[in-house]
Amino acid sequence: MPDIEAFRSPIDGTVITGRKALREHNKRHNVTNVADYSEEWKQKTRERERFYSGDPSYDRKRRTEHLKEAYDKLERRR
Repeated sequence: MPDIEAFRSPIDGTVITGRKALREHNKRHNVTNVADYSEEWKQKTRERERFYSGDPSYDRKRRTEHLKEAYDKLERRR
């Protein structure tokens, strides 16, 4: 894997000259690289697409549980 090109840190303005320097910089400032979340972001994107497309299977289990709880609550009042 080739080394990264030098760039200026948006946090403190220092010049980051390689992967090692980036790891140290991230550790020092308690931050992480955006690439660390790429798989999680892909999953959330798929979930949003299902939600906005009107997919009936989206969140079916949670909705079913809420309906059961509402029914049970209503039955207890009678």
